[in-house]
Amino acid sequence: MDGLENMIYMIDQLLDTKRKRHITGGILLSVSALFGGLAVTVMTLTTEEEEENDYE
Repeated sequence: MDGLENMIYMIDQLLDTKRKRHITGGILLSVSALFGGLAVTVMTLTTEEEEENDYE
């Protein structure tokens, strides 16, 4: 439990200003949009491959 508490304290110290929190939030949103786009791409590619196999 001390490890979790220390990690939260460290993150709190790193993001001590509004500017740092804003930049970190923007980076997290960009990363989540990237992985969301990759997930959609993988889902559509899988569907196309299954349709091609059905015609054989």
